[in-house]
Amino acid sequence: MSEQNVEIVRRMIDAYNRRDRTAWFAFMDPEIETWPVETWPESGPFKGVDVSWDFYAQSDEAWKESGAYEIVEQIDAGDAVFVCVRRDVRGKESAAEIEFRLYQVASFRNGKLIRSRWFLDRDRALEAAGLSE
Repeated sequence: MSEQNVEIVRRMIDAYNRRDRTAWFAFMDPEIETWPVETWPESGPFKGVDVSWDFYAQSDEAWKESGAYEIVEQIDAGDAVFVCVRRDVRGKESAAEIEFRLYQVASFRNGKLIRSRWFLDRDRALEAAGLSE
């Protein structure tokens, strides 16, 4: 099942990059919880498929231009997957070009994403996934 979860994460990110809401929804448990990074202005979790989609769409609004999410690293953690993604963006106001990395712990129930937790710190994400080094 865990190899399947790794593939689901890849396909889910691909669907989001294409802004294919229908394909993205197919990977989500209806009770999905999305937890933003700790510095996000609103605290989580954002619950439900529509609310989670809206959270991601809102996070894109800060950027004049935003590239696709690119998976840099994935580690199978049983019922969860540790993921590092990178993305190139350009700020709306500053026009500054930024490359950033975010870390996700994607947890699954019955082959669907049930919890998505985002981190700015790799070590904290690894710990949350039960993969502390």
